Amino acid sequence: MTSTSPAKQFSNFTRTSAGLEKTLRLLQAAAQIATEVSVDQASGLRWSQARTQFALTRRFFRFFNFIDCAERVVGLLGGGSSEPIIMVIVELVRWSCLGLYFFLEDLTILHAMNLYPVPWNKPVLVEAYKFWFYALSLSVLSSLWRLAFNATKQPSITKTYEKGKKAAKATAEQASALREQRNALVKRVVVDGCDLLIPGTFVGWIEASDLMVGMAMVVSTLVAGRDIWVRSQ
Repeated sequence: MTSTSPAKQFSNFTRTSAGLEKTLRLLQAAAQIATEVSVDQASGLRWSQARTQFALTRRFFRFFNFIDCAERVVGLLGGGSSEPIIMVIVELVRWSCLGLYFFLEDLTILHAMNLYPVPWNKPVLVEAYKFWFYALSLSVLSSLWRLAFNATKQPSITKTYEKGKKAAKATAEQASALREQRNALVKRVVVDGCDLLIPGTFVGWIEASDLMVGMAMVVSTLVAGRDIWVRSQ
């Protein structure tokens, strides 16, 4: 069986909407870093314009994301979750804040495209980024809670299994699932923790340079994009 070439793998990755969005995000982060390290004003301006265009293009990928958030909220309100009530509330608030972020950001898309400039663009974006900050913070907190409690439970042997090989196999499968769950939660903490710098610096709640924000974007994009890369092959 012949292995797929890197070029073909990259083509498979960018043919998915999630993969293309992550590629644009990485280019945006690289342009932001280049803007900060540019030695002359002309090149810095060009990189800044490239960053703006990459950021604008990415906004179209998430334009209708508020609908997915609304569905999540409705699902949580419908009940049926086996998690503690406090975690249900955290998830409910998290998805509500994320949906409000997407919705408010969408209101400024025509301004960003220079089609319909409005004086209230900046105040609306500030409020949108506040909601994004809340959503990311709650995501980190819920992930840490699951790491501390749910993901630390030792695998137990189901009573319906007979002793011996079946029991050992069941235990191994549960241990493997537990490791995968822990790894996913750790990735989520890293990604959301890095992304916190973006809205945090925008609204003035976190002091970080644009260079630091760009480097954090690179880290979060590569970590989140790895799973998308694997699924696309």
